[in-house]
Amino acid sequence: MIGPSTSLGKSSMPAGPGGTDDAMMMPSPAGGMAPMMAKPALAVDERPADAAATGPDKDLADKLLRWCDPTQTKNIADELEADVLAKIGDRVLRDFKIDDLSRDGWMKKSEEAMKLAMQVAEDRTTPWPNSSNVVYPLITVGAIQFNARAYPAIVQGRNVVKGVVIGQDFGTPQVDPASGQPMMDQRTQQPVWKVQPGAKRARAKRIADHMSWQFLEEQSEWEEDTDKLLLILPIIGCCFRKTYFATNLGRNASALVNSKKFVVNYWARSIETAPRTSEIIEFYPNEIEEMIRAGLFLRQDYKVMGSTTTDDDAPIEFIEQHRLWDLDGDGYEEPYIVTAHKSSGKVARVVAGYEADGIIFSGETHEVARIKREQYYTKYDFIPNPDGGFYGVGFGQLLGPINDSVNTVINMLIDAGTLSINGGGFIGRGFSLHGGSLRRKMGEWTFVNAPGGAIRDAIVPLTPPEPSQVLFTLLGSLIEAGKEIASVKDVLTGGEAGTAAMQPTTLLALIEQGLKVFTAIFKRIHRAAK
Repeated sequence: MIGPSTSLGKSSMPAGPGGTDDAMMMPSPAGGMAPMMAKPALAVDERPADAAATGPDKDLADKLLRWCDPTQTKNIADELEADVLAKIGDRVLRDFKIDDLSRDGWMKKSEEAMKLAMQVAEDRTTPWPNSSNVVYPLITVGAIQFNARAYPAIVQGRNVVKGVVIGQDFGTPQVDPASGQPMMDQRTQQPVWKVQPGAKRARAKRIADHMSWQFLEEQSEWEEDTDKLLLILPIIGCCFRKTYFATNLGRNASALVNSKKFVVNYWARSIETAPRTSEIIEFYPNEIEEMIRAGLFLRQDYKVMGSTTTDDDAPIEFIEQHRLWDLDGDGYEEPYIVTAHKSSGKVARVVAGYEADGIIFSGETHEVARIKREQYYTKYDFIPNPDGGFYGVGFGQLLGPINDSVNTVINMLIDAGTLSINGGGFIGRGFSLHGGSLRRKMGEWTFVNAPGGAIRDAIVPLTPPEPSQVLFTLLGSLIEAGKEIASVKDVLTGGEAGTAAMQPTTLLALIEQGLKVFTAIFKRIHRAAK
């Protein structure tokens, strides 16, 4: 699949259940829905007509329009000098490292959260080698429970998209030109309608049916990615979806982007206002060669220098950075999408990050007043970050310390039980067992070279304490506190004792209260997808 840097064109959408006579809607680059309609060639802020044809911005406008038209320009990098490309590549790598370093603390917590969710048990050497290392599935259960509730709530059968009617939908009657009054049908004595009542609702239903067909049938990857998103989101707290028109597929496409591979400065307010966003993408060597031959990539060596891998078909990492850069030299930075080799910084491709109708010229100075940047990513937060950071937080960050404490207590109890069961102790130096160690089988009697009293006096067993009841009580309190945060109380999972004798209204009230946290998260996901 080729990313948005190769798929900036638009085309008409195939007909679906909604038919082709209705105004169709499509997923916007930001992940929401936007009407699919013809766009003007250039948006001009009250620019005089003669200035549009002969003004000082004519050459600049032509260049900007040509760069954003994929039928005229496949790769802007073909028009740039080598020193300019080198400067852009160095800046891309430098800014990427700055942004990646800014989120280092959040990334470490997310990696630990994923290990806890995946039940990754590392070898322990204390209190002895290979001692107990149980990982309690607190985060795992919370993530699975959230996915089980959110997936069917968001993907409800075939009705993924729902239309909303804005304004009145009472219809518009035909007006008699002579009297100026609504025309009446002489036979039925009912108004003659120019626009039938409920026409907006019917049209919204057709558009919703068509878009639902697009998501579930045409975009086969959308539902599977949504399922994955709703499982990853509660663990690390943040996930992204890239939506774009894939020219090679001839349709809209979407891809789930893990937050590990989507780099934004941690203190950025939003994707829309961030000066740059970067995605780590991978291409196989043969895919790179195909893009070079198609004119999408510059022909140069993209092999990783100093690599120790023996796999000639290993994927090669690139950085696709959506950023601002002044390529036309007018002093105003335009939005572009730069694809650079992650190891060397070599620029492979530069394309416009704007559409023709996003270029706004000043009516007074004839200069570019503003260029609207196209957005291809939708950000999904589980819970907004309390410290104001860009990336959201999930059960991993919230339950991580509690889960670690639960793991510690469980392993202490198991180690104490192991020590108590295995026993051991001290044997006096003067006691003889004919040398060597003594091994016994179940029910076997062993002869020793000593009287009974001597055995009792020479052997002193080590009697470690039994597993602590205090620790066991503490363990229950920690697990209960974790369930409170994750909203996975037993009444929601069907394991609450005594529910059989509980009044139905009481049980429903408990379930409704327990789902309050999930309801708020559902609304955040819906808000992001609008």
